[in-house]
Amino acid sequence: MGDGLIKVVQVIPAFTVGGAEWMAAHLAAHLNSQQFKRLVISLHGPRNSPIETYLACHEIPIFYINKCRGLDVRVWARLYRLLRFLQPDIVHTHQTVGRYVYPVCWLLRHRLIVHTVHSIATGEIDSWFWRRFQALAYRRGVYPVSIAYEVTRTFIQEYGRPPASEIPNGIPTADYAPNPNRRYEWRRHNSVPLDALVYVCVASLRPLKNHPLLLQAFTPVAMKLSSALLLLVGGADRLNPDYSESLKQQAQQMGLDSRVRFLGSRSDVPDVLRASDIFVLSSNYEGNPLSVMEAMAAGLPVISTAVGGVPELVTDGVSGLLTPAGDANALTEAMLKLGCDERLRTAMGRAAYETARAKFDVQTMSHAYAQFYLKILSGSSEGKQRE
Repeated sequence: MGDGLIKVVQVIPAFTVGGAEWMAAHLAAHLNSQQFKRLVISLHGPRNSPIETYLACHEIPIFYINKCRGLDVRVWARLYRLLRFLQPDIVHTHQTVGRYVYPVCWLLRHRLIVHTVHSIATGEIDSWFWRRFQALAYRRGVYPVSIAYEVTRTFIQEYGRPPASEIPNGIPTADYAPNPNRRYEWRRHNSVPLDALVYVCVASLRPLKNHPLLLQAFTPVAMKLSSALLLLVGGADRLNPDYSESLKQQAQQMGLDSRVRFLGSRSDVPDVLRASDIFVLSSNYEGNPLSVMEAMAAGLPVISTAVGGVPELVTDGVSGLLTPAGDANALTEAMLKLGCDERLRTAMGRAAYETARAKFDVQTMSHAYAQFYLKILSGSSEGKQRE
């Protein structure tokens, strides 16, 4: 730490637009620059995503490993050279990068590795083999951080030990604050009628988000509410591009062509949310979804399946409505209930907004991680003195 700053490197698989990637970017951008030197490594190459633009605006250096699809043995050598050059004080991993990062860190004798567990334990890493590898990493000193109580519960169930800390995700809540003028402008520029009742779902087009359930639930809503429109914000799964096409075919077969819009990956999510009336999420499982926090910060009532950490964000009957996972009828009922009652959705939206401002701001998250980093650095220094 020649300049007196603690050097922290966030490592992600790629700049795919998703909650984990945004969380890592928010953390890098909002750690105190007077105390931390913030860096980000992407195992894959550039994606020209809004996350990269966001990091550039905050002057966060990005390093690309340019990994190829599948197992790429060259990544270990490239990471070795880069981490040996950077000499980070803390390496912070996200999602499935551990299989590449941990062996390199162990070889370089980097002791302080933090891993954020972004979903329920079995949902974060599908492969039993790589979950066993992750368990080995935790025994060898990797510090796991859970993002929600439900994630902690499944982590203990899977790994037989509690995480080192539990730090909920955070977002820059002010960036999503309601703005009637921007709501009007977005609708006008995107040909959305001013009197339309807009439901919005912000979620990548992947099976775990269960968009087929959402389309099934929305069909009766579209039949009953003539002004109802569903906006689907989220990019296609690069590993399963046919899935997004199957969703479009499903919408067509259900006669929803004019009532459902696939907007793809967007850089204007705050304005999409401002232009909407109700947020809907139909996931099979979740961690602590940023999209729900963003919707609440935009003053939207939330309808969601009661999975993962969602019930820790949304108070059922106060800031939104929660439904059982996989239950299309319950989802339809919730969508109709809020769609038919403007006073109710306004009250719930106001409660959601107040909750987001009080609990979900990125500064709360970044401060908690800063304190955690300092704690493990202090413990490491004491250990070295004892040696």
